[in-house]
Amino acid sequence: MNTTRRHVLHAGATAALGLALPGLARAADDLKNARITVGFPAGDMADSLARVVADFIKGKYAENVLVDNKPGAAARIAIGSFVGTKADPSEVLFTPGAMIVLFPHVFQKLQYDPLKDLEPVTKIANASFGLGVGPAVPAEIKTLEQYLAWAKKDAKNANYATSGAGTGIHLTGEYLAKLTGTPLSMVPYKGGAPAVADLVAGQIPAQMATIPSLIEHVRGGRVRILAVSSAERVRALPDVPTFKDLGLSQLVTDDWFGFFVRPGTPAAAIEALNRSILGALKEEKVLAQLDRMVLTVNPTATPAEFKALVEGDYRKWAQIAKTVDFNPMS
Repeated sequence: MNTTRRHVLHAGATAALGLALPGLARAADDLKNARITVGFPAGDMADSLARVVADFIKGKYAENVLVDNKPGAAARIAIGSFVGTKADPSEVLFTPGAMIVLFPHVFQKLQYDPLKDLEPVTKIANASFGLGVGPAVPAEIKTLEQYLAWAKKDAKNANYATSGAGTGIHLTGEYLAKLTGTPLSMVPYKGGAPAVADLVAGQIPAQMATIPSLIEHVRGGRVRILAVSSAERVRALPDVPTFKDLGLSQLVTDDWFGFFVRPGTPAAAIEALNRSILGALKEEKVLAQLDRMVLTVNPTATPAEFKALVEGDYRKWAQIAKTVDFNPMS
């Protein structure tokens, strides 16, 4: 990767890493094993990301670093289990942000209180959402404005797929409908893959999804993305505007991936883990893998910065859920 391209890709990461590199020390000289709990199966994006980082921090944070997959209930089971035992520097949680900042507002009951039961360490990257349209939408419709006008003409035009009710993707679609006065109708699927399959086949006009789940179909010309929900444009899609670019400044709702420990974990261990993870994000091999996943690498520099971000996103999703009148699920 040449210097110019790397600067474009990782300008945000460089600033965050500036003071974090000296001394990638272990949390303790005798920390032999560390375990990263992931609430998704092997091969899932969260699992893949955790393994990329685990491979690098092995021998730095701890002599051995294992990834422990505990899938089920969109990671709620794994997180509930993780917070149920005492603080331990060898126990780490890696999760998408939705389970921390969104789920408290879309589920009636959780086994954990994310703001009390987890201690933030660092965020490593963001995944943007995008509104994609397939062959069921006329080819001449190329902008969000044109799509919304078309959706208003006929109820069947207004159907859009998501990977499930109560997700950040779903609430982003509902928020778009609310902000633009468009009667969009969400069709929930059991995961992103079957939703994309129907989108590409022309069985449903549109889909709100993560950019990584759509990107290959975009590159193949089968899907076109009209707007993305991140604060800045996605590097892989430089010509696609953000919702913010299009006048919808409230609609900044991408997801992130981050590391947590339990409250009471020694500060020295948290700092050592933070430094080790930030060090991983300086490695060409790590950055190349995240680039292939179409993620934006923009880590938080300190645990305090990540904690502030978590608290801010928690409030943001609470307001969005209220605005779209989301009825919490059991």
